[in-house]
Amino acid sequence: MTTKIRKITRWLAIMMVIFLLFPAGSQAEDSVNPGDQSIQTITPDNISTPLNEEATRGNETSAEIETLEQVPEVNTDENLDQQIVVIYKDAGADNVKDLALTVDEVASGEQVSNRVDLIEVSEATNIDVLMADMAQNPNVLAVDKNDKIEVSALPNDPYVADGSAWQFQRIGTDQTWDQVSNADPVVVAVIDTGLNLNHPDLIGNTVAGYDFVTGKTNVVDLAGHGTAVSGTIAAVTNNGVGSAGISGSANIKIAPYRAGGTYSGDTQLDVAYICAALLKAAERPEVKVINMSFGGYGTFSSLAVAVNEAVNAGKIVVAASGNEGESWNARVGQYSYPASYDHVISVGAINKDNVRASFSQYNDRVDLCAPGQSVLTTARSGGYEYASGTSFSSPIVAGACAVLMAADPSLTAETVETILKSTALDLGTAGSDPYYGSGLIQLNTAVASITSNETTGITYRTHVQNIGWQAWKSDGQSSGTSGQSLRLEGIEIKTDKLGYNLGIEYQTHVQNIGWQGFKSDGQTSGTYGQSLRLEAIQLRLTGVDASNYDVYYRVHSQNYGWLDWAKNGGSSGTQGKSLRLEAIEIKVIPKAASAPGSTNRPFII
Repeated sequence: MTTKIRKITRWLAIMMVIFLLFPAGSQAEDSVNPGDQSIQTITPDNISTPLNEEATRGNETSAEIETLEQVPEVNTDENLDQQIVVIYKDAGADNVKDLALTVDEVASGEQVSNRVDLIEVSEATNIDVLMADMAQNPNVLAVDKNDKIEVSALPNDPYVADGSAWQFQRIGTDQTWDQVSNADPVVVAVIDTGLNLNHPDLIGNTVAGYDFVTGKTNVVDLAGHGTAVSGTIAAVTNNGVGSAGISGSANIKIAPYRAGGTYSGDTQLDVAYICAALLKAAERPEVKVINMSFGGYGTFSSLAVAVNEAVNAGKIVVAASGNEGESWNARVGQYSYPASYDHVISVGAINKDNVRASFSQYNDRVDLCAPGQSVLTTARSGGYEYASGTSFSSPIVAGACAVLMAADPSLTAETVETILKSTALDLGTAGSDPYYGSGLIQLNTAVASITSNETTGITYRTHVQNIGWQAWKSDGQSSGTSGQSLRLEGIEIKTDKLGYNLGIEYQTHVQNIGWQGFKSDGQTSGTYGQSLRLEAIQLRLTGVDASNYDVYYRVHSQNYGWLDWAKNGGSSGTQGKSLRLEAIEIKVIPKAASAPGSTNRPFII
């Protein structure tokens, strides 16, 4: 028994020594991490922190962001240089989770739409490196720094006193008020500072839009610019109140998208909100036209992508050319965006004298012009005001596009632009020029060109070297080739009379033969199988109704390219130069319509 007690006492003593040498905390740690032989040195910097807590903190990784609701909302008026616009290829509730961003990298954020995020990165994060990483993500369509873009308005002109809405008479709208009546509305998306939905001259002419500033469907206008822009398009006609819009009696509605303007007179819109609005408008089948009365001189890859999405969706996209056209302005003659992007109709401004407004930006991307100086329109207050700037030229053209779509819903964006250009009043230098584009829109002539009972068409085909007879083309389409060094050898032309007494006759100048003599209504002029080139052509209309139309035609000539338009029997091409014709375009239009383009040099001897 004594022996047993001695053994127990010895064992207890050994255990006591072990506990004294190795505290319980260390034993517990060693039991969890038996292979860890590291030694931690305690210094004045960490002496106040428990060892285990410090070790745990050193091994932590920042949480990844699954939704932008995890971070504060972006303030677009602060830290703009730290904000990124992300456009995704696919719509999604929380696309941001695909970016693998951490809460340490993101200071704030906002899901602007299901395809656009606005992210403010932390000051410690290299924004350029982060953007480069984002751009590699397969679901990212564009990544760009956020920015502000100015609306293209100028201060109200205080010297206007007569109170007449002169802009409508100048572009023929006074003759089209009641000419177009459509059951299904044509919607114009106005991306701007919002809209006073309770303005008495706009009630009934709006549909749902979106306020990206507040994130609500109830759109407001604190700045006033959007209400003024919208009134030039769709102020109610014949309601005994105030003014009227270019839409007249046509069923045209405004879908307001607010992209900025946080106080009265605020002229700045956010790129992120603009992009989201463009994508939303592009998705809506009832939206046919998008107006953008703003512009900037930076490069905005996100804006270019969003505009392209709208264009690819078949929308007519119209924008202000800019207000930097004064000779003293450092930006004079430069490209303003989005107006200068491909497939966007860039609109300059004229004054009451049909002269370019001094502020109207000019360059070779300007397509058309419209009234833009001292234009009477709706005011945010519920009244009316005179406004100046290409901000108001742009919606006048956008409204004209909507009227044409209302008159003929089958028209494409390209066709609408062509109609407005071909019927415009040529101003300045003959033909298209940087100051006026194709000229001042003439809505009455444009509407007449697609609704008049006197409309006719024309079809034609050409025999091309090494190809033979091509398919029939019509109404201004190109027949032949260009850039392939292939000659035209023969041509056949006929009119689509549509019940009218109208025909056509034509003759060609052929290599080694000269002028052949006139053929008519589908007969072949020229040769084929003889390897002889066409060098020039003459066309003229015949029949009782010929006096109501003009036939225009132009040719693509070797070494010269496209020559100017000839008409009604004039010669087009070359003579005595041994140069081949390679292609031709032909149009028949009412007498009241303007030439499709320049008529200065259709024939070269």
